[in-house]
Amino acid sequence: MERWRPGARAEDASGGTDGRRLPPPVLPQFPGMRGFDELDSVMRRLGFRHAADLLRGPAVEAGTGVFATLPKATEDDGFRILDGLWFPARGRAWTRVDLRHIQETAERWRTSTDPRGGTAAALMDTMETVVRDDPMGPRRVVLWQVCRELKDRAGGPTAEAAEALGVHSAEAAPLAAAVAAGFAGRGPVRDAAESVNEVWPGERLREALRIADLLPSHPTDHVLANFLTRLNERAAAVDRLMEEAGRLGRLGELRAATVSWLAAVRRATDDERALTGLLGAATLLADERHSPDAPSPVDSTVRVGVERRAVTLTWTAARLPRDTARGGKDRGGPVSYRVLRFPDGAPERAVEVPYPDASLSVLDLDAPIGRRVRYAVLPLRRGQLAGTPRVTGAVLLVPDVEEVRAVPVPDGVRLEWRAHPAARGFRAVRSAARRPGGPDGSGQPVDGVPVDGLLVPAGRKGFTDRPLRPGTYLYDISCGYPAVPDLPGDGGELVWSPGLRVAATSLEWPSPVEDVTVRSLEGGTVTIDWRPPARGNGRLVEWSGPPMAAGDDASGTPAARSAPGEGPVSVVPEARSRVRMTAVSVLGDRAVAGPSVLVERPGAVEDLTARRLAPGTAELRFRWPEPAVLVLVAWEQEGRRREMRVARSRYLAEKRVEIPLSGRPCRVEVSAVPRPDAVSIPTVPATTSLPHVPEPPPQPPRNSRALALLTFPWTPWGNGVAPRGRPWWRRLRPRF
Repeated sequence: MERWRPGARAEDASGGTDGRRLPPPVLPQFPGMRGFDELDSVMRRLGFRHAADLLRGPAVEAGTGVFATLPKATEDDGFRILDGLWFPARGRAWTRVDLRHIQETAERWRTSTDPRGGTAAALMDTMETVVRDDPMGPRRVVLWQVCRELKDRAGGPTAEAAEALGVHSAEAAPLAAAVAAGFAGRGPVRDAAESVNEVWPGERLREALRIADLLPSHPTDHVLANFLTRLNERAAAVDRLMEEAGRLGRLGELRAATVSWLAAVRRATDDERALTGLLGAATLLADERHSPDAPSPVDSTVRVGVERRAVTLTWTAARLPRDTARGGKDRGGPVSYRVLRFPDGAPERAVEVPYPDASLSVLDLDAPIGRRVRYAVLPLRRGQLAGTPRVTGAVLLVPDVEEVRAVPVPDGVRLEWRAHPAARGFRAVRSAARRPGGPDGSGQPVDGVPVDGLLVPAGRKGFTDRPLRPGTYLYDISCGYPAVPDLPGDGGELVWSPGLRVAATSLEWPSPVEDVTVRSLEGGTVTIDWRPPARGNGRLVEWSGPPMAAGDDASGTPAARSAPGEGPVSVVPEARSRVRMTAVSVLGDRAVAGPSVLVERPGAVEDLTARRLAPGTAELRFRWPEPAVLVLVAWEQEGRRREMRVARSRYLAEKRVEIPLSGRPCRVEVSAVPRPDAVSIPTVPATTSLPHVPEPPPQPPRNSRALALLTFPWTPWGNGVAPRGRPWWRRLRPRF
C-alpha cells in the first residue's frame, strides 16, 4: 500500500514522481483578517497586484549593498504559496515570510526612494499585526487575492495566468485547478467572506450570524471552521442567558432577570429580543420601585418635563462599578448615554432620541402626540452598555392651546388661540368666578374658585360666548387628540390635554338701534328717523366701509367717534351717487352697529339714440345711469308694450342694446331700475321714437322687361339715392 505524507513527493511504480497524484491544495474560504477591504483597496491604488508584491519589498538598487552587483545563482521564477509563503533568495535558498521578514521589508520600504515607500511601510505595519495573530495570515491574504484574480479573469483560471501573477511554475497548475474546482466567484458568498471579520469578533452577534449563514456550513478551511464554532458558541450562550432571564421574570425576580438581560445585551448589542427584554424588565423594576405601595418608594433619577410640544429629560450621573476586564486607569472610563423612546407596553418598538452632546439632559422634539410613551436612559462605557437602563413612567404629550387672547365683544367675549395641528377636539368650560371678599352665604371662602360650569362650543381657532352679563369669567380650555387603539383615552376616542385656565371680562355694551325708518322722500331729499337705543346714545352716520350686521362691534371707527345726532336726518345725495346711512349706538369707548338704509340717486339716461339695423331689429345706445345696476328698456308699438331689463355689466361690454321691432312707428323709453334694498330718488326716463317704414311695392313678374328697368328712388336704409340700373327688390333682398 502506498502512503503519502505532506512534504514528500509521491512515487510511482517506476520510482519516479507523478504530480497528477498529488492531492489538490486546500484553498482559504475567507481572508481571515479585519480591515481586508481597506487593505486591498490601498494596495490596488498603489499598483500592487496582491500582497505578495508588497511583501517582496522594493527592488534592490544598484550600488546599495555589498552583493548588489553579484549575479544570482538561479533565476527568480516566482513565489511559492501552497506550503506557506516563500520568496526566492540567493542561490537555491528560499526565504519564508514570517515576522522577521515583514519587519525587515518594512524597514526597506521606509528607506526606499520609491514614492510608494511611506504608504507601503504603513501597510507592512498592518501585515505585522496579521502575522502576530496568525503566522500563516500573510499567506492566507496573498492566496485569497491570487485565487480571486484567477477566478474573475475572462478565460478562467489557468497555469499561465497564475505564473503571470508571480506564482512559481511548479505550483501554478495545481493552484489553477483548485481555483477552478471550488473557489467562490463574484456574489454574496464572497462578499460575506470578505466582510464577516469586520463584524465579528465584536458585539454585533446577530449581524455576524446573518453574514455567516451565507458561508459554507461545513467549511474545509480549518480557520473558518474555528471561527464559526466560536460564533455559534457565543450565540448559544446568549440564548441561554435570555431563557434564564425570561424564567426569572415569570417568577417575579425582576432584579435578577434584569441582570441576565443586561448580560445578553452586552454580548449581542444588535439582538432586538435581548434589548426588548431588558427594557421590559427595567420598566417593571422601575414601576415596582416607584410605586406608592412599595415598602420604600424612591424618586426617579430621570425627571420628565412636558412643555408645550416637547418632552425634556434630565437625569443624574450613573454610578457604575469599575470594569474588571481592564486594568489601570482605563477600568473606570468616561460614561456616555443613549436615550430610547418606546410606547408604553411595547419596548420592541423603541427608537433612539437624538443626543448630540454629553450633558445630562435631552430635549425630545419628535415625541408623538396623544400616545403614552416611556423613556430609557442607557449608560455606556466605550460604546458598550455598562449598566441597567433607567426607565421613566408613562409620559403623555397632549399640548394645550397657545397664544390665548380674550377680547370683549358686544354682550360677551371672544377667545382666540393657536392649536396644535394634530388636535381634533376642543373643549371649553365656562365658570363664574366668585367675588373677592369675605366668605359667602354658605360660609365657604371666596378665593376666585369657580362655583359652576357650562360647556361652551369651541373650534380650532376659538369661540365667541354670548350673551353674558358684565363680569369676569373663567374658561378651562383643553384639546383632544386621537388616541391609539391600544391605549384609549377619555371616552375611548380622544385623549384630552391637562387644560389651560383663562380669565375673560365681559363689559357693558350699548344696545343696538332697533328700527330705522324713512319718513319722507320729497324732491331730492330723504328724511330718515330712528328709535333711540335702550342703552347708550344713538346716532345716524354716513357709513363708508363694508356693511355690518346689527350688533357688530363698531368701536374705533370714525363713525362711532362722530358727534351724537338728534332727531330725523335729511340726506341729499348727489346725482349719480349712493350713500349708506347706519345707526350706531355709543356707550363710552364702545359702539355697536345697528340697521342701515341705502340711499341712491341714479343719474338720468342721457344721449339715447335708436336706429333700425335691418327689417325686424333696432339698436339703442345711451349713457349708463350710474350707480344703477339695471335699466328698464320699454317700447310701445301698435298699442302693445314690451319690456326688457339690461344689466350694467352686459351693456358696458356690448355698448348697445338690440330690440325686436316691425316697420310700424315705435316709442322707446329707458329708465334706471332702483335696487330692492335701497331707497332710490326717481329720475325722469329718457324717450325716443322711430318713424314708420313703408312697405315695398309688389314684385314684377320674373324675366319681364319692366323688372330690369324699374328702380326705387328712396329707401329708408340707404342714403336717399337709388343706384342706377339696380332693381329695388335686389336692394331689399339680403345678399348671401
